[in-house]
Amino acid sequence: MNAQPLVSVRLVTYNHEKWIAQCLESILMQRTDFPFEVIVGEDCSTDHTREIVLAYAERHPDKIHVLPADANLGHMRNSLRVHQACRGKYHAMIEGDDYWIDPLKLQKQADLMEAHPDVSLCFHNALILNEKYAATRLFFETPLEEIQDFAAVYQMTLPMASLMARSDVLATLPDWRLNIWCGDLLFRLWCAHHGYFGYLDRMMSVYRRHGGGLDASRHSQGHRAYYDDVLYTYREFDQATQFAHTDLIQREIARLQENRLLQQLGRGYLLLRPRYVVARLKEYANWIYQRRRLFD
Repeated sequence: MNAQPLVSVRLVTYNHEKWIAQCLESILMQRTDFPFEVIVGEDCSTDHTREIVLAYAERHPDKIHVLPADANLGHMRNSLRVHQACRGKYHAMIEGDDYWIDPLKLQKQADLMEAHPDVSLCFHNALILNEKYAATRLFFETPLEEIQDFAAVYQMTLPMASLMARSDVLATLPDWRLNIWCGDLLFRLWCAHHGYFGYLDRMMSVYRRHGGGLDASRHSQGHRAYYDDVLYTYREFDQATQFAHTDLIQREIARLQENRLLQQLGRGYLLLRPRYVVARLKEYANWIYQRRRLFD
């Protein structure tokens, strides 16, 4: 048995033949003063992903452990078995089509979390790489606070390859997480309920957008399925946390319901909800005003 790792890198992959080597190389380049392990959940890919990850594990048996699957499990069940195999105090997340670009990423995140025991999750800035247009942009275009509470982060979308979370918090995730598609939403809400978020204003990973990615698969499910899944997640989370954040959660549920209605009715929504449309336009105008003030 290898030394007890401080960090477990959780790598879930399916049909990532084109990118998985770059992902693994970006993990192996990490420089740390602590041991870390890499747990790879290979979900019965139909391309050569499995052969590639097994070859890496053979070359780096002290670091990489592969969990092959006999049949495709789906993202949530694959993630769960990777989680269960991890031994680290902290879990760093990455998917096979993303990669890290800073060799000190794990070290910097672990240092922050060791210094702040009340931080349940650490994240950082990232590049978004749109493969279709060969274009990049920053995930967070304006600076964020270093330490943030539930109210500041519950609506945020975070780059998955930037996340590092405490294993003891993740161990308490509810069983119903296997019923949902949007596991990253529950992951974020659950960690925010159990502590603060720490942010490092450094660009340390790349989030790759392409036609075969997880986000593309979600969009293919249709707007109705997406909203049903997200609304279910918020309602179950509200109950599971004994309504500790119910004002914020119910406000978000109401907003999502309006968005779903807008998707369903199209232009007819303007006739049904004129006051809501005006309120949203005012919110947008205020957002534009605040951004202009920030850069003036």
